[in-house]
Amino acid sequence: MLKVPVPNLKIGMFVAQLDRPWLETPFLFQGFYIHNQNDIEILKQHCNYVYVDAEKQERDLEEFRIFSSSSQKKNRDKGKLPTRHCEYEDKIPVEDEIGFAKQCRESLNKHCHKLFVDISEGKTLDLSRMEESIDKMVASVIRNPDAFLWLTKLKNLDNYAYNHAIDTSVLAASFGRHLGLNQSELKDLATGVLLCDIGKVKLPQAILSKPGRLSEREFDLIKTHVELSVEILETAQQKVSREIIKIARFHHERHNGHGYLNGLSGPQIPVMARICAIVDCYDAITTHRVYNRALSPLEAIKCMYEWRDIDFQKDLVEEFIQCLGIFPTGSVVELSSGEVGIVIAQNRIRRLRPRVMLVLDSEHRSLDHLPVIDLVHETRDKSNRPLEIIRTHSAGAFGIDPANFFIQD
Repeated sequence: MLKVPVPNLKIGMFVAQLDRPWLETPFLFQGFYIHNQNDIEILKQHCNYVYVDAEKQERDLEEFRIFSSSSQKKNRDKGKLPTRHCEYEDKIPVEDEIGFAKQCRESLNKHCHKLFVDISEGKTLDLSRMEESIDKMVASVIRNPDAFLWLTKLKNLDNYAYNHAIDTSVLAASFGRHLGLNQSELKDLATGVLLCDIGKVKLPQAILSKPGRLSEREFDLIKTHVELSVEILETAQQKVSREIIKIARFHHERHNGHGYLNGLSGPQIPVMARICAIVDCYDAITTHRVYNRALSPLEAIKCMYEWRDIDFQKDLVEEFIQCLGIFPTGSVVELSSGEVGIVIAQNRIRRLRPRVMLVLDSEHRSLDHLPVIDLVHETRDKSNRPLEIIRTHSAGAFGIDPANFFIQD
């Protein structure tokens, strides 16, 4: 992709990526042709530069190798990150946790769907049935976050709203675990992220799913979901904590002050809202939408890295990359041997060498048996050459959908 200043854009160019999260602009789709001068004028209002002529290429991973070390605590003394209350270790293998995570995910789906329907029908928010499922999800993430992160690959376009809510909640809980938040803080974070966009159920579906650029009036209407969400939380049947309400109120604020509704910047934004902003953006850009091509996890990480100290706090972005790993759980990866697999678990110390379930052989033929290899220990291929991940692919490459390869419980 070619980085082009907006004033230098020409009619007919294909804009593949913006210099900020696309969901924070009227361009609610990623990838569009410039048809006329008006398109360029609108881009000038929101962007300084864009990327054109998208051609998928995997760039050198060297710039990210800093995040594969165990030095993620280097910024703790700067006071820029949440206070670390806990040090977590994986208590159970992902293979043993996946069964519980599946059941918990099904419960979250059911209760979240009911909650969204109730709010759309004008009923008061009732969190009583959701709380137990959130508690169980947080407990599962504490034991081993990879199981629930694996399940975030179950994307359903027909149920985007509450699947996005659940997936971002899981990402937030996993990120909070990485940051050392205690269990009570993790529950508030997971609940706040789950409900931060609940006000959108009161907006016209035609605008939420519009497959083209929003008008200024439509974008202003979208922004009102923040106030609607806060109102729903403040009038809930059960008292909702102030931390949860602050997540809903401030999660669209941005590090450089260009977010909404209050134009807060940097440390003015509550830290849990800053966390929410990061996971909300990451899940959105890695999810297929009618108007958006999903990015691969590595492409998304590169975007988040470029947006550090612009839209998101640098220290938190770096910690988020540490949390996910360069090859996040559920990524489709190709090895130097030519084999293709799916990342099923992270190595918390050596982030570039996760555990991988192989699904295609070196000739890209399907395997009947799906062996799992740990790249920390499997360092050589069958020809005694160094074995490593050389690139990632978007879900769907080689006909592989990670959702079809869940570990059997």
